[in-house]
Amino acid sequence: MNDAKPNIEITSILIAEDHELFGDGIAFLLESLFPNAQITRALDFDNAWQCLQSNTFDLMLMDLKMPGTKGLNGVRATRQSYPSQKLIVMSSLDSAMNAENVMTLGVNGFISKSTAKEKMKQGILDVVHGKTVVETPHTTRTSLSPRQQQTLEFMAQGLSNKEIARQLNISVNTAKEYVSIVISSLNADNRTHAVQKAEQLGLLFDCE
Repeated sequence: MNDAKPNIEITSILIAEDHELFGDGIAFLLESLFPNAQITRALDFDNAWQCLQSNTFDLMLMDLKMPGTKGLNGVRATRQSYPSQKLIVMSSLDSAMNAENVMTLGVNGFISKSTAKEKMKQGILDVVHGKTVVETPHTTRTSLSPRQQQTLEFMAQGLSNKEIARQLNISVNTAKEYVSIVISSLNADNRTHAVQKAEQLGLLFDCE
């Protein structure tokens, strides 16, 4: 990749990231791209929110899962309150489903934390220049019907088939069928494995 500096001047950047080691790496990468920028670090969402209220930033990079926020609430609140803020979400929860859900909130980019350094640099530069960026190693997603999604969420809560049937107002046999469909759809071996795979795919992330 050509490391030519962007024509757009970036003088202030906010990194909202609770893992200090990854935050250090991103800060170093950003310093190489924007040597004149002042970089502010926030280790939780509350601190990031305070920074947004008291300062103006040319660019914000935000972890998807951090203290002080739940599910997509932090990203949603940031975009709603600061609609013109250039915002990149970076996460190891990089399933196609998560990336899609994040992008529907109107952010400027989603970049997986596993993205190679040069691709990460290019993605950040593309956002700075007004492009929309999605960098994730996953291209497939699993779709469940609304009833199956509800069943999955109850499975994650540890509910039995009888309890799921009561919650959904269906027969136990139908609940058992829904559970089987969920397990099969996720190519899982059992209920526990299905919940684990669903978490990895981001199917339960905004239901925490």
